[in-house]
Amino acid sequence: MNKTWIRSVKVLPILSKYRQGAVGLALLACLAMAASAPVGALEGDVMKLDPRCTVDGKPLLGTYVAESLEDLELVNEVGMNMVIGDREHLDPASPQGAFMLENGIKVLYHLTKHIHGTPRLASAISAEQTEIPLDPKRGGTLPEDGGAVQIEDELIRYERFTPEALVGCTRGADDTSPAAHHEGIILFNPEACAKDVAEVKDSPNLWGYYVLDDSPGDAISALRALYQTVRRVEGDSEHRPICAGFGSDGALANFGPGVCDLMLIYWYPISDSGYNRLLISHKVQWMLATARARVPGIPFAGIFQTFWGEGFGGEPTRQQLREQMEDFVREGACGLITFLCHHPSTYKGWADSEAVQDVLREVHQEVLDTGALEVSPEPEAMAQARVQPKGIWETPGPIPGIIPAWYVIGPLDDPNRGYLAAVHPPEGHWDLEAVHEGRSGPVRWLKRPTQWGVVALGELQGPHAYTAGTAAYAVCTVTSPIEQQALMLLGRDDDLLVWFGDKEVARFEGVNGLNRDEEAVPVTLPAGDTPIRVKCCNRKGMWGFSMRFVDLERNPLDGLSFSPGE
Repeated sequence: MNKTWIRSVKVLPILSKYRQGAVGLALLACLAMAASAPVGALEGDVMKLDPRCTVDGKPLLGTYVAESLEDLELVNEVGMNMVIGDREHLDPASPQGAFMLENGIKVLYHLTKHIHGTPRLASAISAEQTEIPLDPKRGGTLPEDGGAVQIEDELIRYERFTPEALVGCTRGADDTSPAAHHEGIILFNPEACAKDVAEVKDSPNLWGYYVLDDSPGDAISALRALYQTVRRVEGDSEHRPICAGFGSDGALANFGPGVCDLMLIYWYPISDSGYNRLLISHKVQWMLATARARVPGIPFAGIFQTFWGEGFGGEPTRQQLREQMEDFVREGACGLITFLCHHPSTYKGWADSEAVQDVLREVHQEVLDTGALEVSPEPEAMAQARVQPKGIWETPGPIPGIIPAWYVIGPLDDPNRGYLAAVHPPEGHWDLEAVHEGRSGPVRWLKRPTQWGVVALGELQGPHAYTAGTAAYAVCTVTSPIEQQALMLLGRDDDLLVWFGDKEVARFEGVNGLNRDEEAVPVTLPAGDTPIRVKCCNRKGMWGFSMRFVDLERNPLDGLSFSPGE
């Protein structure tokens, strides 16, 4: 990680549509909290925010959706120093930009349109193809009369864009090398992004760039290209931070080296089904374990919930708001951001409630005055579920039995909603060289690293609704030196079927949120190799599963290994 910027950073998010079920705490209580020692300053119940990431020397305090001058006046009044914004926020000649410049409020500028608004490959391509198939079902546009796209390390110039294809392509343009690429990859237009960055980079209001909002699909190639583009255009300037938002475990399929400098992590614990106090602490620890195994020490800011309506419960209480902010600080956050100020119709936000504003004002003042927050004692259930230390730490401690990668194929269409009863072509044959007809075109088996045990399915397929009524299969091999009894710990969203070889060992049906270790299935692992085959079906929303193995006392098993490796 480039650390030249790290003493002056910022961030932001949008609504995660990932379902938020109860955390399976009882299944986590026996996990060892082995990890590198935290370096955050903890004095009694007063906990410092991560001092590496600041706005003019102060912790990052911001909001998403503050568009009008009235919004910005309220942002300033409650003590915020950051908004996630666009051109009008950057322009000192606009009313918004002039107000922000006068009051020292900075902008995290949206570059997300360069990821979320571009096409993706409809099928795998060879290094020789000059007509590149695009997926019209998932949209996206490019200049029609020619331009360039970047896929992984290859630049491709094309003569004509249609929703179905790039026509007249020159492969390996500008001294790059032509290569094969798998289906589903989101394309990146470096020329449009470079123009955008060049036009805003000299604004006195600019603090950094926001490049990802949750899960647009298989975007890691595009994100790395975007990062390279920003750094190239900025040259030797201030090296402003590039920030990416992640709202689920599976969204981390799009995280790795060269993606961002600062993570924005958001989990919204208040819903129509109640308030899940443990959600933020539990999920952030697992997400940071995944992220920091790939980029040690990557900092993060926490996005907390100050909105309500349409599945997200009623107005947050004073206690709920304070607890959310404390829980992010307890996990080592560099700042606190909220969503949202105003929304045109669906949600009410913190600008609509004087009571919520009072809490924000109080907490922000405490943070700005001291760089810290008084944090209440950790509830017992939260402490029992802890898998990483409190405060700031660099690399995760080990969590036993996690499968590092799978071969995965999907999405396969399930138009009659048969779910586990519907048999698709891979089932019963398991030929990893086979190509099958998927929901929007041919699909093949691809190696997918897990997010510390989570297999992300919906996040890689793009818009959440696209994957409803679909199935996917995953295979790996576990090798045990001896025959031994084990617990197979599972999480699932939604239906899940597991075979050891051809023998069914677990079946779960119905709508469910993916909670790690929610189900504990006793199994026998034979000596030698055991093929594990999984079928996962999606009914609505996000999609995926998790799996790991421990002994019957939930301790590590001796000598397990997995194939494919990471």
